Amino acid sequence: SVNYVGQGIGKGLEQVIEKRSDTLDRNADYKAVSRIARLPEYLTVAFNRFSWKASESVEAKIVKSVKYPLDLDVTEFCTEELQMRMRPARQRVRDIDDRLAMERKLKAGKKSSQQEEEPLEPLAPFVLDDELKADVGCNPSGVYELVGVVTHIGRSANSGHYMGWVRKEKGVGGPEPKSNADTRNWWYKFDDDEVSMVTDEDILKLCGGGDWHTAYVTLYRAKQLN
Repeated sequence: SVNYVGQGIGKGLEQVIEKRSDTLDRNADYKAVSRIARLPEYLTVAFNRFSWKASESVEAKIVKSVKYPLDLDVTEFCTEELQMRMRPARQRVRDIDDRLAMERKLKAGKKSSQQEEEPLEPLAPFVLDDELKADVGCNPSGVYELVGVVTHIGRSANSGHYMGWVRKEKGVGGPEPKSNADTRNWWYKFDDDEVSMVTDEDILKLCGGGDWHTAYVTLYRAKQLN
C-alpha cells in the first residue's frame, strides 16, 4: 500500500528472497533491490485498482488515493552509471524549467504593467552523453512529464465508466479556453463523444480517495531538451 507513485516504483524494484544463510545456519530472508539501466522515452504507470475480496467472493475496486506528479523524476531508481551519464541532460531540463518559469513571470508582469517584454538570453549549448545520444527511444535525463491519464469512475470493479485525459500541446490542436486559470497546460477530457478542457489542477484531482474519477493508468513522456 503506497500513497505516491514514486513509492510504488521503488517497491516494485524490491523483493524478498528466502535462501540459506551459512552464518545463521538456517534459511533467512534477503532483500534484493534492482536498479534501472535504461529508461524508455515513454513510461506507463499502471495502478492496482482492483482486488479479489475473498470474504465476500467478489472483485472489489481499490479507491485509495495515490498521488502522482505532473513532473516525475526517477533518477534515484537508476544505476549509478546511468545517473552519471544523465547529468548533462538533467541540468538542461533544469535550465529549461527555469527559463519557462521566468517567461511566465515576465508575461504576468507585462499584463499588469503593459511594459514591453525584454527578450531573454538564449540557453547555453550542452553536450549530451554519446551513448544516450545514440540510444533512440530512451530518456536521457530521467525526468518525465505527464501527458495522459486513464480513469475509472464507479465503486464496482465490474461496471463504471472509463475516460481519457490527454495533455494539449501548446499551439497545437486548436484554440485554448479564454480563461485566467493558473495552469501550465490545458488537457482534453474525453468522455465518450463529449470533449471538454480542464486544467493541471483538475488532472491532479484524479488520484482517487472517493467517488470521483480514479487514475487507473498514467502515461509519462521524457522531458524535451529543446
